[in-house]
Amino acid sequence: MRLSPFHSSPGNAPMTGGVDLSTYIGDIGTYQWIIFTVVFVFNLFNGETYHIVFVAADMPHWCRVPALDELPNDVQKNVAIPTTESSDGSIVYNSCEMYSLNYSVYNHSQLYSWNRSLMITNETSVIRCSRWTYDQSQFTSTIVKKVRKNIN
Repeated sequence: MRLSPFHSSPGNAPMTGGVDLSTYIGDIGTYQWIIFTVVFVFNLFNGETYHIVFVAADMPHWCRVPALDELPNDVQKNVAIPTTESSDGSIVYNSCEMYSLNYSVYNHSQLYSWNRSLMITNETSVIRCSRWTYDQSQFTSTIVKKVRKNIN
């Protein structure tokens, strides 16, 4: 590799013809090839460790209600999932509980225009999830989703 004439030499004198950088750092030798080969082979078998952020990301999820499967996710959550207020004042959907209602008695237009304050009362019972629906807008599949699916 040759340096451009705009760089200065180690003695701080301007260079006019360029200098071969390998004279300062040396060529690639046996030791560098061994290190490169070991790291390359190691990464072939352990490459997943570098993308663990994407593989093990925690996907937003909520209870799966089979009667609502054909509806968009925001409608499913609005109809079937209880909410709480977070410390910053935003509304958060519960990921482990759902309302215990018979959703098959409602038609699509009623579900799309669902008014929580009218349809859900303090007496509406809440049950634990047995299956989940995952928000796949950011990730389509993660190890978290696969493990949770196998637990059920």
